[in-house]
Amino acid sequence: MILPKLDVKESNRVQIKVFGGLDRRDKISDMSLTDMTNMSSSAMPALTPREGRRKIADVPNASEICAPEYSDGDLNSFTGVIGTKFYYNGTQIGGTLTASEKSIADFNGKICIFPDKKFYDYIPDSKTGNIATELTSMEKSSKFNNASFYSSYDEVSGSYSAYISGAGSFDLSFVPGDSVVIEGCTTVHNNTKHLQSRKDTAATDDIISAVVDKVSSNRLDLLLYNKNGGRALFKNTTEGGYITVKSAIPDMNHICVHNNRLWGTAVSGEYIYASKLGDCTNFNSFQGLNDDSWYSYIATGGGFTGICSYRTAVVAFKRGYIHHIYGDAPVNFSIPKQTFGGCIDGKSICEIGGVLYYLAQDGFRAYSGGEPYDISPQLKFNYSSCAAGTDGKHYYAAAKRDNGTFDVLVYTPESDIWVREDDTPFSGFCTFNGSVYGIADGKMWKMNGGSEPFEWCFVSKRFTYDAIDYKGVSCLWIRMDLKNDAKIEVSVSADGGDFISCGTVRGGRGFSVYRIPVRFRKCDSFRIMLLGSGGAVIHDIEITSHNGGRIYG
Repeated sequence: MILPKLDVKESNRVQIKVFGGLDRRDKISDMSLTDMTNMSSSAMPALTPREGRRKIADVPNASEICAPEYSDGDLNSFTGVIGTKFYYNGTQIGGTLTASEKSIADFNGKICIFPDKKFYDYIPDSKTGNIATELTSMEKSSKFNNASFYSSYDEVSGSYSAYISGAGSFDLSFVPGDSVVIEGCTTVHNNTKHLQSRKDTAATDDIISAVVDKVSSNRLDLLLYNKNGGRALFKNTTEGGYITVKSAIPDMNHICVHNNRLWGTAVSGEYIYASKLGDCTNFNSFQGLNDDSWYSYIATGGGFTGICSYRTAVVAFKRGYIHHIYGDAPVNFSIPKQTFGGCIDGKSICEIGGVLYYLAQDGFRAYSGGEPYDISPQLKFNYSSCAAGTDGKHYYAAAKRDNGTFDVLVYTPESDIWVREDDTPFSGFCTFNGSVYGIADGKMWKMNGGSEPFEWCFVSKRFTYDAIDYKGVSCLWIRMDLKNDAKIEVSVSADGGDFISCGTVRGGRGFSVYRIPVRFRKCDSFRIMLLGSGGAVIHDIEITSHNGGRIYG
């Protein structure tokens, strides 16, 4: 008797032993995940939920956060901007700021705030021991009338003198070493020439720098310099009207501190500035010395988006360009070239392991001095802005999509893996003692070490086995280490349909293999989803399925 031939259904097994992180592209590896919420790469190559966040303080209307003076332990109070007020360690500081986006940098105990040109000095006064309670303007200014201008220079003896005299209180405003700008003189030559625009030029004998030499109540002795670093002279005269003497600070929108100088980018997008060495309020000292202030004209179009200290250099970004400033003194500061691939949001710039990470027009990039390279093709979506922070190992990015929603993403350079936490709209981050702190929805959070309750979830790729055959899944095996509070629901979706629960796993067994039977109709593709709460580490997933015949369309 001849028996009919039986069709043997071919079995398939997919094993996920190394998780590959988030990948939203249409076709991805078996190890990658198409979607996730509140996951972490800290256990890679295993997968685990993120740590809970810890609420530090309620900070309604907070727009900027920064780290205060370093100390051991956690950060337990807020330092930054709320509305138009600056707070230091939870205490409101006197003075008012404009309602605009801020760039903040700590310069040797002075927290500088731009574009407001103000600072808060948290170092106790050396004489009284008191700590400031008010913001201080970086620009000192005095007005005088009937001021007399006098200067002389003997080329043979080298004797030089230049001063402004008149009734006033110069000593209340200025100290030796201050660079000042003189304005309002009817004898135009005595005004300090501003070099703030590409249209401005200075004659050889124009005064471009005036540095305070000595101060008394009715006389201000100055050192005057021309654009070549040589001595300049006043035209000796007396001004009948008012003249202004001030320490002018450039209009800058992004600042950073590098090698004991305050660096900044011009609001106009035309200049990069560096303060005098050790003095964040001095930008007009051009004496031909190594500690002079410095500036450079930038020929690329558009405004600046950010600036940062990077290794032994300063890097300034525009939307389409990167400008790398080399050197350690004005005599050798240089910007030899500009690189394409700029940054669209300066808040996204962070350094990890000697590499800068930031948000560009077409995704996140890494820059180490050469050509920047793409690190986020797997994220797929376009982002219009981003605030970022780092703990030294991970890059936390709260990126805003074009549709207004947020993704809190974490990139681990060591493994080149992205994970997604949630959609919290963080507007700023700072790093303190190796931990990341952020502000969102009127609250200040520490990004780890908390016990907030949350659900976590991840979704596998769309499995097809690259075969034009029907499939059917019969069983899942998942090796997990579950905490006692863990609860995980396992679901399966066929051909893009709704996820259907196949079973629930609860903690209590610790490190073990869990078997979940699966039954669903034949399909071309399927996905697996784990939705859980509590502590868990997912080590391996094995999917057993079978082919069920050819798909004929």
